[in-house]
Amino acid sequence: MSPHERIKVCRKLGIIEVDYFGLQFTGSKGENLWLNLRNRICQQMDNVTPCRLRLRVKFFVEPHLILQEQTRNLFFMHVKDDLHNGHLRMCSEQAEELSALLAQAEFGDYNQNTAQYSYSDLCGEEPDTATINSIISRHKALEGLSQASVEYQALQLISALEHYGVEWHWVRDANAQRLAIGVGPEGITICKEDFSLVNRVSYPVIQIATQSGKSVYLTVTKDTNDSVVLLFKLISNRAASGLYRAITETHAFYRCDTVTNAVMMQYSRDFKGHLASLFLNEHINVGKKYVFDIRRTSKEVYDHARRALYNAGVVDLVSRTQSGERSSPSHSPSRDSQQDMGLDCSSCQQSRALQERLQKLKEALLCMLCCEEEIDAAFCPCGHMVCCQNCANQLQLCPVCRSEVEHVQHVYLPTCTSLLSLTLNDNHQHRSSIPTPIHRDTDSPHSCSTTEYEHKLYHA
Repeated sequence: MSPHERIKVCRKLGIIEVDYFGLQFTGSKGENLWLNLRNRICQQMDNVTPCRLRLRVKFFVEPHLILQEQTRNLFFMHVKDDLHNGHLRMCSEQAEELSALLAQAEFGDYNQNTAQYSYSDLCGEEPDTATINSIISRHKALEGLSQASVEYQALQLISALEHYGVEWHWVRDANAQRLAIGVGPEGITICKEDFSLVNRVSYPVIQIATQSGKSVYLTVTKDTNDSVVLLFKLISNRAASGLYRAITETHAFYRCDTVTNAVMMQYSRDFKGHLASLFLNEHINVGKKYVFDIRRTSKEVYDHARRALYNAGVVDLVSRTQSGERSSPSHSPSRDSQQDMGLDCSSCQQSRALQERLQKLKEALLCMLCCEEEIDAAFCPCGHMVCCQNCANQLQLCPVCRSEVEHVQHVYLPTCTSLLSLTLNDNHQHRSSIPTPIHRDTDSPHSCSTTEYEHKLYHA
């Protein structure tokens, strides 16, 4: 399995905002670990059987920053797990509102025979009669709302809760007391086993984080400008590495404008790679293991997704979802807005078909080994072109015909970007030849909807 299975799964689901997600697996001691997608899987999952990877949300953001409905749906499903696991705390009024929203999302409009509420899971106590009546009243008030609208409202409520987006790690302190360490957007939360608060450490006061074996050390600046070192002991080296990675990656994702080279390029080498770097080339990739798996910050992910949607001519707008307007359960908010505007969507269908063909073309030009870089190398003398130059240089036999590789020739195939622009230009000329073109607002040339969000998107 390639380390880029996350990208393949997200593509299958139609998700562009792939940086919010990661692949998670369970270690030999029960630890929840994130796969480092920049390294080989065999370097990370040895002696772990069976090999099961879970696509999970790794970085949670505010609902209004999510551009695609598919992404919001996965966020919603994952926060439901956190709710049922007791990782998110709320007051009784919030639990009532959330119970009604969850019921509307799962069961639809209120029906006394089918309605089920999860208040006890959210609050940890059984509801009384007055509470049940309040939940039913709230549920009835949601009649007619689509699942997408309800999920957005639920995410808005959940994102305001204290521990939203926090990843929990179980540790022991210097006194062997068991603690839960929450790594989140604002900093680190230290709690007891029952999740009662012990201390909060914001990112600005953390001088340095280091890992040594099963231990993670945090050097923190106190109010008196003195420094104190916090020690956290974990059950395995991998668990300690996971906490160390989480602190650094989370800080970079939420608090930085861009990922610095000091973080992105930090790596270690095995013995074979160290020898190769000494005698061959210090920049060689043999035996290299990257420490961190983060390439974009929250701001960069949002901007990248906006550009990708704009360039593809497909924008998943959520104006009605955000405003909570009524819509038929069988229609998405964006589809309702299209019907209200009375616009012909034939060009959007052409755009989607074009996008599918471009996606297949892009996949055909990707290296069959790393599935990330474009093909730019040919094996000699057989002439097969299936790899990027970096992967081809590491092979002694052609992966297609198994003939011996004498040398690798760099080739220049058309890039996906150039093919994309060429095809889009051809499509634009085809549109202009239609006798009765579809009239659109000049500020939003690629989408059927002309909402305020589109105007902001295309002029950002």
